[in-house]
Amino acid sequence: MEALLTNLLSDLRYSTRQLIKTPAFTLTALITLALGIGVNAAMFSVIDQVLLRPLPYERADRIVEVGGQSQTGRSLDAVSWPDVRDWRARSHAFQQIGFYAIQFETMGEKDSAKLVPEPLVSVNFFDIFGVQPMLGRGFTADDIKPGRSNVIVLGYSVWKSAYHGDPNIVGQTVKINGDPHQVIGVMPQSFVFPADIGDESFAPLPLDDAEMQKRDNAGLEVVGLLRPGVSIEQARNEINSIHRQLLHEYPKDESKDPLKVETYRDFATDRFRPALYALSFAVVAVWLIACANVAGLMLTRASSRRREIAIRGALGAPRGRLLQQFLTESMLLAMGGGAIGLLLAVGALRVLKHYLAHQVFYGDHVQINVPVLLFLLFVSCLSALLFGLIPGWEAANLPAQEGLRDGSASAGTGKGQARLRDAFVIGEVALTLALLIAAGLMMQTLFRLRHTSLGFVPEHVVTGSIYLPTHGVWFTQKANENGPTIMQALYQPMVDKLRNTPGIESAGLTTVRPMMPNWSFSAGIVVKGRPKPDHGDEMNAAVRAADAGYFKTFGVRLLRGRMFDGEDTVSSPVSLIVNQALVKRVFPNEEPLGKQIQISDSGPREWATIVGVAEDVHQQTAGAAPLPEVDINLNQLTPKDDMYVIVTSFLMNVGVRTRLPDAVAEAAIRNAVHQLEPDAAIDNLESMQQVIDDSLGSQTLTARLLGLFGFAALLIAAAGIYGLLAYSVSQRTRELGLRLALGAQRGDVQWLVMRHALWLLGTGAALGIGVALLASRAMRAFLYGFHGFDVFTIAAVVAVLGLCGLLASYIPARRASLIDPMEALRSE
Repeated sequence: MEALLTNLLSDLRYSTRQLIKTPAFTLTALITLALGIGVNAAMFSVIDQVLLRPLPYERADRIVEVGGQSQTGRSLDAVSWPDVRDWRARSHAFQQIGFYAIQFETMGEKDSAKLVPEPLVSVNFFDIFGVQPMLGRGFTADDIKPGRSNVIVLGYSVWKSAYHGDPNIVGQTVKINGDPHQVIGVMPQSFVFPADIGDESFAPLPLDDAEMQKRDNAGLEVVGLLRPGVSIEQARNEINSIHRQLLHEYPKDESKDPLKVETYRDFATDRFRPALYALSFAVVAVWLIACANVAGLMLTRASSRRREIAIRGALGAPRGRLLQQFLTESMLLAMGGGAIGLLLAVGALRVLKHYLAHQVFYGDHVQINVPVLLFLLFVSCLSALLFGLIPGWEAANLPAQEGLRDGSASAGTGKGQARLRDAFVIGEVALTLALLIAAGLMMQTLFRLRHTSLGFVPEHVVTGSIYLPTHGVWFTQKANENGPTIMQALYQPMVDKLRNTPGIESAGLTTVRPMMPNWSFSAGIVVKGRPKPDHGDEMNAAVRAADAGYFKTFGVRLLRGRMFDGEDTVSSPVSLIVNQALVKRVFPNEEPLGKQIQISDSGPREWATIVGVAEDVHQQTAGAAPLPEVDINLNQLTPKDDMYVIVTSFLMNVGVRTRLPDAVAEAAIRNAVHQLEPDAAIDNLESMQQVIDDSLGSQTLTARLLGLFGFAALLIAAAGIYGLLAYSVSQRTRELGLRLALGAQRGDVQWLVMRHALWLLGTGAALGIGVALLASRAMRAFLYGFHGFDVFTIAAVVAVLGLCGLLASYIPARRASLIDPMEALRSE
């Protein structure tokens, strides 16, 4: 052991001296390795936080989401309270079953009112997650009794931002939607739920409402805690068995779609998991390219030390001892590269954290921690083996007599080493090409998404969401059905104010604006004259209420029929405008105008008449196909209509078309709203162009990172080609000089070197295209507009890589053509 330690220390000292003597080689290798190891450490930090690290919930591996197979673009469909009640009574696989529904609330008063997401949860909700408030208490059964549900548990960030972290907040009364609520608890900082809504507060969901008792009123998201030892598959089989029983018992009310059971982590990460896998492939490719590059440098360096190695071998140094020396040097380089890579990873995460916080689950918690440091150490050691083992083995097995021969001609590089270096460069080129093609495909996706027809004109449109306090006059309208409607008393005067504002061309209202993925109202529709299908069999359509100004402001084209007009009053039959997707599904060979349909939310006025067909508008994202859609005339809604409750209790979206600066238009919207309803909260004020950009956040981040990684790989590969050819020219100085002395043209010598570069590039490109085509299959999940094979992208990337490779090879080729034959021959 003592001898081994002595040898190791000796090798460390010797390796350090050797690396100091060759600063250019050492610095190049360190930077290359730092880049490859650093991006891997940064990416592993994200993967660790999002996909690997246990969630900050007790029994996190047993927490699941349950719901139907979605038809609206969501991961899981909501269910009804009677379904949840029956699941609880009949299930044995679940230890607990809870639920939640997301609404928005106004917090604060008057102009300072802030819109905050509020999950309405079951009493056992916090118990399922094994998390209790850090201050106060959670909910109990008494909190959902009639008249006692005005209690609230604050999320940590709301407690900090709205109430300045007041430690005595428990027991205080705060204004929520303008009504007094008692704070009974504050959640710990680690608890964020759901994953994508940010700041939140929690309230209990009362179950005594008559609407909650309807089996076809699906509005609850379900979470469950599995019993110990129960698998996801067992739970899925059991819940579907119960679902089939309920379908037999309530055939008209139960959906016929099977139920899904997913771990909560899978449910929360479903949207961006493919992008993380793609980026992981990219950073591994960059790391392999870096290792291949350094391996080529090590082979080159080993060739220049052939005489030294041969002398040590002749003096009795065993091959294992020589290999140990090379691996020690490799380990020093890898550890140095890892240390610099750690700094790069920290810097990269600081830059990325702004994007990660909005795009990935717990993205704002990503950091360098002990698992990341251990991963960094592992990657550094593995890198040392990858780039050091082959050069070390080649050097250790060099015959002593060959290395002791005098003269550069005989002491040059062997064919085996030359082939190895060529193989490393070909591997670099292949991986770089595959990475650049992946980046090109993502950029193509981004380009197509940005230029796809969205069904509306976003330019010069500013939009915002209005949320009304529940204590206002608007909720007394059902008691006074003869009074003015909310449109007559509030929204129409507000729109008139905006339309009369200088610089504003038009203004309109809609319950759900385009590109609003977190809000979607859908309902089953029935066509008059056709048999009424059972619940779950009817076709679902996205439902929104809008005025005529919405279509004009957002630039939604009318394809046939008419727009809403002044003849549509609260006393006339309800008018509808439907989109092309609905016409294709419901009236493929019929004239839709004049047809009457029934919407589950239509209320006492059962049948509504289609008066117009509008162009398809993307309701969710640019990449999601437009759903069948029904637009109800806002001005015709009365307190008798079920849709009226949505208008008064959910967001109303206002939009203005203007060439005024965005800030001026936003101020005009605020003023118009607060003059008529000072307690209203206004949120998400932004241009529609910004809305579109935000909707492409994950694709934009993926494209940018893939492009950055591809550029880094391109630089490393170009450096590898340059280094290989430069060394090759230095080793062939005598041969090239002799060719020139015998009459070869300098252009011929230059072409000789360039031809080698072209062979490397061509072989690497062929392999890279094959790798890229295989990788594109995995990328199809988040490509848009094509299936992953794009000839233009491949051709463009091959051209760029070829050009960079030829530029990298030109300098060594030019140097070869300028060799002085007499000087080259004299040196030998």
